[in-house]
Amino acid sequence: MPTVTCEKPSLPTLWLDTSVVIKLAKIKKGEALQQIEVDRCNRLHGLVYRLVREGKLLCPESDQEEEYAALRLDDKVHSMFAQLSLGISLTHRQGILDSHIFKGMEAFVKQSDMILLPTRSYFHGDPVRRLHEACRERFTVTVGPLKNSEMLQRRARAKEATSRDWENLRQRLVAKGQTYGEQLKLETTGYWDGLIELVRKFEANLFSGRHDFWDFMGASGAMLYRTVWNDLGGEPRDWAGVDAFFRSPYFSELPGPYIGARLCAALLVGNEPIKTGDAMDVGLLEVALPVAHYVLADHRMMLRIKELGLAAKCNVQVFSMQTIDGLFTELEKI
Repeated sequence: MPTVTCEKPSLPTLWLDTSVVIKLAKIKKGEALQQIEVDRCNRLHGLVYRLVREGKLLCPESDQEEEYAALRLDDKVHSMFAQLSLGISLTHRQGILDSHIFKGMEAFVKQSDMILLPTRSYFHGDPVRRLHEACRERFTVTVGPLKNSEMLQRRARAKEATSRDWENLRQRLVAKGQTYGEQLKLETTGYWDGLIELVRKFEANLFSGRHDFWDFMGASGAMLYRTVWNDLGGEPRDWAGVDAFFRSPYFSELPGPYIGARLCAALLVGNEPIKTGDAMDVGLLEVALPVAHYVLADHRMMLRIKELGLAAKCNVQVFSMQTIDGLFTELEKI
């Protein structure tokens, strides 16, 4: 069992759930919210705004625009993210996962007992240096949310299909009495099983004379992993070796797969219906929990994270809007 060490930034780092930033944008626009929410959000905004500009806190945005692009107030939400982050952002979650998988493959090939995941694997450059530079600049320039109609439609359809499929699966699993432990075993290799299915679909279509760009994109991830595996000199070669890696702890102990498998298993055998944003929340938390010192999450997700021991595993303090006083205490210490 390899020991996986994930470096955190040298500055305290706070990750905010998208729903929180949407509330901040609504308040700035003057929309009516409950007074307790307004008071909490204003205090949060004031603390984060000041600490970031003093160069004492990182508050990066991850690829959260996928949750608000083309929705109401999307430009104002993007502006709020830019204001709080000063343009500091995390690499897209798929890029982070890929870089960690390559590290895991290298360790598997060498049979190393340690995998070190540096801070730079999460960020575009050095986030602390970039923050200090941004604090000296007069303007923060960012690119607004992508509004390509085809991409937005595909994303919306995929989101709806995923939540519907997850809820249908949850109902079947609950009805047959599936346990968390049983589902966790399936989730541990679920990422790889899904990729291989996409490869099979792509190859079947290709051999029958059908060519589809999106089929190719779906299969390209697995094919990239096979190329890297072969370049590293992994044995056995090709798919057999890649399959052995993805079914080993050199993959399952990486932070993203470790967190994702446990959150998905808990959702799929739980008694609460799957929400539309649950799948995206899992993907974002796979990145946020290992790299941040503080996470302000959805209340249901906060409870799951703590119950599953993920906060302790990732050495992160997790709060929700209901428990935000604890976060205020931590921020005021900085």
